[in-house]
Amino acid sequence: MAEILEHILHEYLPILIHLIEIIGIFIIVTGAFKAFKAYLYAFFKDGNTSALRHDLGTAMVTGLEFKMAAEILRTVIVRTKEEIIMLGAIIVLREILFFFINKDMKEHKAQHKNKTEEKDKKITGIKIERE
Repeated sequence: MAEILEHILHEYLPILIHLIEIIGIFIIVTGAFKAFKAYLYAFFKDGNTSALRHDLGTAMVTGLEFKMAAEILRTVIVRTKEEIIMLGAIIVLREILFFFINKDMKEHKAQHKNKTEEKDKKITGIKIERE
């Protein structure tokens, strides 16, 4: 029974891993094209690119999460110490990318929120107090 499970893992898991990686790549690529389309629209129409960075960042983070899932699944079939070290390095690098993209998105969202509040104050003339 154990031999059958091992055969199934080594036969079909690499296919599943590649499919999940392709999904991650697809998300990143489509997000980049969508962001580029939005950039072109903003460049020629209104110049407002604030939502663009958030949408691109979201696509990148989501794509990286799929790529990370594939790497975690890959840990099941690694056989040598070198493969484990390489896999660990890839996971660490992707986690660092995920952290910085997420941090940038949060900062951008906070800046956008502050600008929106300032515009609201100017329009209404009402001062908003924070707790």
